[in-house]
Amino acid sequence: MDKTLLELLKEAKEKEEKKMNRSQEQNTEDRQQIFNVGFQAGIQYMMDKIERQYQLGKPILANDHLYWLKGEIENLHDIMDDIEAEYNAEIRKDE
Repeated sequence: MDKTLLELLKEAKEKEEKKMNRSQEQNTEDRQQIFNVGFQAGIQYMMDKIERQYQLGKPILANDHLYWLKGEIENLHDIMDDIEAEYNAEIRKDE
């Protein structure tokens, strides 16, 4: 009978340890999920901030430097202007 009681106690202890391990694993997973949500929120915050600065026409300060942002339309106009300037330079050179 003593052996059976010891075996039962040992099994109960093992089950309790398994529960604790699962609980710790769940806590680790929960912490990771909370971290991921916070990380995504931080990224979204920075993207919104960059977009607001662009809409206001103000520069972004990064690593002690100011960066002015251009939208896709402005960038396309600049590219087209550069192409036109190169084309006109070639035409003048050929004349």
